Amino acid sequence: MSMDATRLLFAGIFGTVLAAQDGAALLERVDRMRHPWPAFSVEVTLKDSKGEQRWRVRVRENGDSRVEGLSEKEKGRTVLLLGEEMWLLLPNARRPVKVSPAQRLLGPAAGGDLAHSRLSREYEVMGIHEENLDGLACHRLELQARRPKLSYHTARFWIARATGFPIRVDYFLASGKPAKTLLFEAPVQTGAMFVVPGLRLIDPTGSEGSLRFAHWKPGPQDAGLFVLPKAE
Repeated sequence: MSMDATRLLFAGIFGTVLAAQDGAALLERVDRMRHPWPAFSVEVTLKDSKGEQRWRVRVRENGDSRVEGLSEKEKGRTVLLLGEEMWLLLPNARRPVKVSPAQRLLGPAAGGDLAHSRLSREYEVMGIHEENLDGLACHRLELQARRPKLSYHTARFWIARATGFPIRVDYFLASGKPAKTLLFEAPVQTGAMFVVPGLRLIDPTGSEGSLRFAHWKPGPQDAGLFVLPKAE
């Protein structure tokens, strides 16, 4: 290989590494708009054409999440995300039930949409491109799952260049088929932090739903709430 070809090769590799690093920084900044404190709680309202649900999401410093039903039909139901495993706790069940983060709660909204909130932990940035989305100048990040257990194998994420605000993310299955689209509302300020107030979710069939976030409360969560109950 000639010296010029070698230089071009290393320049290409170095450019790719820098792009991935820049993309990772963008992704971490967006994460802070959905995960604004090391530990916190937030109330979430799910809606689709058939109904509404309300949940409280508690998040620990280690990333574990507890999703508690607040609305009438959901009271007593709890979803626990512990590491990579997700469990459903039902009022009359003797044992917790292991479930997939892709299991739906209402419309296209799944348990993982509430419990997962840090994309930078779950996905690696494989590329970053400049692209206009509906007339808005954006960075387009190409993401790949860090672990095979994640529901969605790859994702494509658009982030506004001017503000760094999240705009849209498309998720794909391992087969390459589209799985879900999330459309973000413009972040709003809560105290000293910017947070995402809501999302629209659309699945490949055209089914739509929404998530609304309110009553953010930063602070440590009781560790005892993140322990699976033992069967009697």
